[in-house]
Amino acid sequence: MSNLVEIGVNLIATAIAFAFGWFANRLRDLWRFRKTRAFWRDFVTDDLRVVTSVFIQDEHYIWERSGLVGVGDVQALGELEKQLQKVGVRHLPITPSHQLTGAEHRGNLVLVGGPHSNEVTAEVMRRLPLTLRFGPAETHDAKIYDAETDNVREWVSDADNRLVVDQGIVIRAANPFNTERSVVILAGSFGFGTSAAAQLLGKPDFLTHSVVTEGAPFEAVFSVEIVRGTPQNIEVKDLKQLDPHILRTGHS
Repeated sequence: MSNLVEIGVNLIATAIAFAFGWFANRLRDLWRFRKTRAFWRDFVTDDLRVVTSVFIQDEHYIWERSGLVGVGDVQALGELEKQLQKVGVRHLPITPSHQLTGAEHRGNLVLVGGPHSNEVTAEVMRRLPLTLRFGPAETHDAKIYDAETDNVREWVSDADNRLVVDQGIVIRAANPFNTERSVVILAGSFGFGTSAAAQLLGKPDFLTHSVVTEGAPFEAVFSVEIVRGTPQNIEVKDLKQLDPHILRTGHS
Protein backbone atom coordinates (compact mmCIF):
# COMPACT_ATOMS: atom_id res chain seq x y z
CA MET A 1 0.00 0.00 0.00
CA SER A 2 2.79 2.40 0.88
CA ASN A 3 4.35 1.77 -2.51
CA LEU A 4 1.11 2.78 -4.24
CA VAL A 5 0.94 5.96 -2.17
CA GLU A 6 4.52 6.76 -3.02
CA ILE A 7 3.88 6.19 -6.73
CA GLY A 8 0.81 8.40 -6.55
CA VAL A 9 2.71 11.17 -4.80
CA ASN A 10 5.48 10.98 -7.40
CA LEU A 11 2.96 11.14 -10.26
CA ILE A 12 1.27 14.16 -8.72
CA ALA A 13 4.63 15.87 -8.16
CA THR A 14 5.61 15.17 -11.77
CA ALA A 15 2.31 16.55 -13.05
CA ILE A 16 2.68 19.69 -10.95
CA ALA A 17 6.26 20.20 -12.17
CA PHE A 18 5.14 19.72 -15.78
CA ALA A 19 2.26 22.17 -15.40
CA PHE A 20 4.48 24.72 -13.71
CA GLY A 21 7.10 24.39 -16.44
CA TRP A 22 4.49 24.76 -19.19
CA PHE A 23 2.97 27.79 -17.48
CA ALA A 24 6.38 29.40 -16.96
CA ASN A 25 7.31 28.86 -20.62
CA ARG A 26 3.96 30.27 -21.70
CA LEU A 27 4.45 33.40 -19.61
CA ARG A 28 7.97 33.82 -20.96
CA ASP A 29 6.73 33.56 -24.56
CA LEU A 30 3.87 35.99 -23.88
CA TRP A 31 6.36 38.52 -22.53
CA ARG A 32 9.00 37.90 -25.19
CA PHE A 33 6.62 38.29 -28.15
CA ARG A 34 4.33 40.98 -26.74
CA LYS A 35 5.58 43.61 -29.21
CA THR A 36 5.09 41.27 -32.17
CA ARG A 37 1.53 40.57 -31.06
CA ALA A 38 0.87 44.28 -30.57
CA PHE A 39 2.05 45.04 -34.11
CA TRP A 40 -0.06 42.34 -35.79
CA ARG A 41 -3.12 42.32 -33.54
CA ASP A 42 -5.28 44.45 -35.86
CA PHE A 43 -4.56 42.12 -38.78
CA VAL A 44 -6.32 39.13 -37.25
CA THR A 45 -9.48 39.42 -39.36
CA ASP A 46 -11.30 37.16 -41.78
CA ASP A 47 -10.39 39.45 -44.69
CA LEU A 48 -6.60 39.29 -44.11
CA ARG A 49 -4.68 38.49 -47.29
CA VAL A 50 -0.93 37.97 -47.66
CA VAL A 51 -0.21 38.95 -51.26
CA THR A 52 2.91 37.64 -52.96
CA SER A 53 4.87 38.76 -55.97
CA VAL A 54 4.59 36.43 -58.94
CA PHE A 55 6.40 36.38 -62.27
CA ILE A 56 4.01 35.30 -65.04
CA GLN A 57 5.23 37.23 -68.06
CA ASP A 58 7.15 36.12 -71.16
CA GLU A 59 9.95 33.68 -70.34
CA HIS A 60 8.69 33.15 -66.79
CA TYR A 61 5.42 31.76 -68.15
CA ILE A 62 7.26 29.46 -70.53
CA TRP A 63 9.25 27.87 -67.72
CA GLU A 64 6.37 27.61 -65.24
CA ARG A 65 2.74 28.16 -66.27
CA SER A 66 1.59 28.70 -62.67
CA GLY A 67 4.07 31.57 -62.23
CA LEU A 68 7.35 31.89 -60.39
CA VAL A 69 8.01 33.22 -56.88
CA GLY A 70 11.46 34.34 -55.69
CA VAL A 71 13.33 32.56 -52.92
CA GLY A 72 13.49 35.78 -50.87
CA ASP A 73 9.71 36.10 -50.99
CA VAL A 74 9.31 32.50 -49.82
CA GLN A 75 11.66 33.20 -46.92
CA ALA A 76 9.63 36.30 -46.08
CA LEU A 77 6.46 34.20 -46.04
CA GLY A 78 8.07 31.75 -43.63
CA GLU A 79 9.04 34.58 -41.29
CA LEU A 80 5.55 36.11 -41.51
CA GLU A 81 3.98 32.77 -40.68
CA LYS A 82 6.01 32.54 -37.47
CA GLN A 83 5.07 36.07 -36.44
CA LEU A 84 1.37 35.81 -37.25
CA GLN A 85 1.08 32.52 -35.43
CA LYS A 86 1.84 34.50 -32.27
CA VAL A 87 -1.50 36.28 -32.68
CA GLY A 88 -3.49 33.19 -33.65
CA VAL A 89 -3.24 33.14 -37.45
CA ARG A 90 -2.62 29.43 -37.97
CA HIS A 91 -2.44 29.39 -41.77
CA LEU A 92 -1.33 32.27 -43.98
CA PRO A 93 -4.10 33.31 -46.40
CA ILE A 94 -1.69 33.62 -49.35
CA THR A 95 -2.86 35.05 -52.67
CA PRO A 96 -0.66 35.73 -55.75
CA SER A 97 -0.88 39.40 -56.65
CA HIS A 98 -2.55 38.84 -60.04
CA GLN A 99 -5.35 36.81 -58.40
CA LEU A 100 -6.40 39.28 -55.68
CA THR A 101 -10.00 40.25 -56.33
CA GLY A 102 -11.39 43.76 -56.18
CA ALA A 103 -13.28 42.96 -52.98
CA GLU A 104 -10.15 41.50 -51.39
CA HIS A 105 -8.31 44.78 -51.98
CA ARG A 106 -10.48 46.23 -49.19
CA GLY A 107 -9.26 43.90 -46.43
CA ASN A 108 -6.17 43.87 -44.26
CA LEU A 109 -3.25 43.36 -46.63
CA VAL A 110 0.34 42.21 -46.16
CA LEU A 111 2.13 42.81 -49.45
CA VAL A 112 5.31 40.81 -50.06
CA GLY A 113 7.56 42.17 -52.79
CA GLY A 114 8.09 45.53 -54.46
CA PRO A 115 6.04 47.31 -57.12
CA HIS A 116 8.05 45.81 -59.99
CA SER A 117 6.92 42.27 -59.23
CA ASN A 118 3.78 42.71 -57.11
CA GLU A 119 1.09 44.65 -58.90
CA VAL A 120 -0.92 45.17 -55.70
CA THR A 121 2.12 46.77 -54.05
CA ALA A 122 2.33 49.13 -57.04
CA GLU A 123 -1.38 49.98 -56.78
CA VAL A 124 -1.18 50.69 -53.05
CA MET A 125 2.08 52.67 -53.14
CA ARG A 126 0.65 55.00 -55.82
CA ARG A 127 -2.13 55.90 -53.42
CA LEU A 128 -0.11 56.51 -50.25
CA PRO A 129 1.65 59.77 -49.23
CA LEU A 130 5.12 58.22 -49.39
CA THR A 131 8.49 59.89 -49.76
CA LEU A 132 10.25 56.58 -50.50
CA ARG A 133 9.90 55.14 -54.01
CA PHE A 134 11.55 52.58 -56.24
CA GLY A 135 12.67 53.62 -59.71
CA PRO A 136 10.59 52.93 -62.83
CA ALA A 137 9.78 49.30 -63.58
CA GLU A 138 10.22 49.98 -67.30
CA THR A 139 13.95 50.53 -66.81
CA HIS A 140 14.28 47.85 -64.10
CA ASP A 141 15.40 50.58 -61.70
CA ALA A 142 15.40 49.05 -58.20
CA LYS A 143 17.12 52.00 -56.52
CA ILE A 144 15.21 53.66 -53.68
CA TYR A 145 14.55 57.38 -54.07
CA ASP A 146 13.71 59.70 -51.19
CA ALA A 147 11.66 62.66 -52.46
CA GLU A 148 12.16 64.52 -49.17
CA THR A 149 15.96 64.43 -49.03
CA ASP A 150 16.80 63.59 -52.68
CA ASN A 151 18.86 60.64 -51.41
CA VAL A 152 19.24 57.74 -53.82
CA ARG A 153 20.00 54.38 -52.23
CA GLU A 154 21.51 51.57 -54.24
CA TRP A 155 22.53 47.97 -53.57
CA VAL A 156 26.20 46.94 -53.60
CA SER A 157 27.81 44.14 -55.64
CA ASP A 158 31.32 42.73 -55.42
CA ALA A 159 33.86 42.27 -58.22
CA ASP A 160 32.11 39.05 -59.27
CA ASN A 161 28.74 40.84 -59.49
CA ARG A 162 27.45 39.06 -56.40
CA LEU A 163 25.13 41.07 -54.21
CA VAL A 164 26.77 41.94 -50.88
CA VAL A 165 24.37 44.65 -49.66
CA ASP A 166 20.68 44.78 -50.46
CA GLN A 167 18.11 47.30 -49.25
CA GLY A 168 14.40 47.64 -48.83
CA ILE A 169 11.44 49.42 -47.33
CA VAL A 170 8.81 48.59 -44.74
CA ILE A 171 5.53 50.49 -44.77
CA ARG A 172 2.51 50.40 -42.51
CA ALA A 173 -0.49 52.57 -43.36
CA ALA A 174 -4.22 52.65 -43.75
CA ASN A 175 -5.40 50.62 -46.72
CA PRO A 176 -6.14 53.26 -49.38
CA PHE A 177 -9.01 51.09 -50.70
CA ASN A 178 -10.63 50.94 -47.24
CA THR A 179 -9.23 53.12 -44.47
CA GLU A 180 -10.92 50.92 -41.84
CA ARG A 181 -8.27 48.31 -42.68
CA SER A 182 -4.45 48.42 -42.75
CA VAL A 183 -1.66 47.48 -45.11
CA VAL A 184 1.94 46.42 -44.52
CA ILE A 185 4.42 46.44 -47.42
CA LEU A 186 7.67 44.45 -47.33
CA ALA A 187 9.76 45.23 -50.38
CA GLY A 188 13.43 44.86 -51.21
CA SER A 189 15.37 45.94 -54.24
CA PHE A 190 15.89 42.20 -54.58
CA GLY A 191 14.52 39.17 -52.76
CA PHE A 192 17.14 39.38 -50.02
CA GLY A 193 15.76 42.77 -49.05
CA THR A 194 12.19 41.46 -49.00
CA SER A 195 13.25 38.61 -46.73
CA ALA A 196 15.07 41.07 -44.47
CA ALA A 197 12.01 43.35 -44.33
CA ALA A 198 9.98 40.51 -42.82
CA GLN A 199 12.78 39.74 -40.37
CA LEU A 200 12.87 43.38 -39.32
CA LEU A 201 9.29 43.15 -38.05
CA GLY A 202 10.43 40.53 -35.57
CA LYS A 203 13.26 42.60 -34.09
CA PRO A 204 12.60 44.22 -30.67
CA ASP A 205 14.69 47.32 -31.50
CA PHE A 206 12.44 48.05 -34.46
CA LEU A 207 9.18 47.19 -32.72
CA THR A 208 10.03 49.42 -29.74
CA HIS A 209 10.61 52.52 -31.87
CA SER A 210 8.15 55.13 -30.63
CA VAL A 211 6.41 55.52 -34.02
CA VAL A 212 5.97 51.77 -34.43
CA THR A 213 4.83 51.24 -30.84
CA GLU A 214 2.19 53.95 -31.13
CA GLY A 215 0.68 52.18 -34.15
CA ALA A 216 1.23 55.26 -36.33
CA PRO A 217 1.54 54.86 -40.11
CA PHE A 218 5.20 54.90 -41.15
CA GLU A 219 7.74 54.20 -43.87
CA ALA A 220 11.22 52.86 -43.15
CA VAL A 221 14.24 52.23 -45.34
CA PHE A 222 17.05 49.85 -44.45
CA SER A 223 20.15 48.16 -45.77
CA VAL A 224 21.18 44.56 -45.16
CA GLU A 225 24.41 42.66 -45.67
CA ILE A 226 24.26 39.47 -47.71
CA VAL A 227 26.64 36.78 -46.45
CA ARG A 228 26.70 33.50 -48.40
CA GLY A 229 23.22 34.14 -49.71
CA THR A 230 21.73 35.03 -46.32
CA PRO A 231 20.60 38.47 -45.05
CA GLN A 232 22.66 39.62 -42.05
CA ASN A 233 22.93 42.79 -39.96
CA ILE A 234 19.84 44.74 -40.94
CA GLU A 235 20.40 48.47 -40.41
CA VAL A 236 17.50 50.91 -40.43
CA LYS A 237 18.59 54.08 -42.24
CA ASP A 238 15.46 56.15 -41.71
CA LEU A 239 11.99 55.74 -40.22
CA LYS A 240 9.37 58.41 -40.83
CA GLN A 241 5.83 58.82 -39.60
CA LEU A 242 3.30 59.28 -42.39
CA ASP A 243 0.46 61.77 -42.36
CA PRO A 244 -2.55 59.58 -41.50
CA HIS A 245 -5.01 62.03 -43.05
CA ILE A 246 -3.63 62.10 -46.60
CA LEU A 247 -4.31 59.42 -49.18
CA ARG A 248 -3.76 59.84 -52.89
CA THR A 249 -6.77 58.86 -54.95
CA GLY A 250 -5.22 59.28 -58.38
CA HIS A 251 -2.35 57.67 -60.25
CA SER A 252 0.59 59.99 -59.55
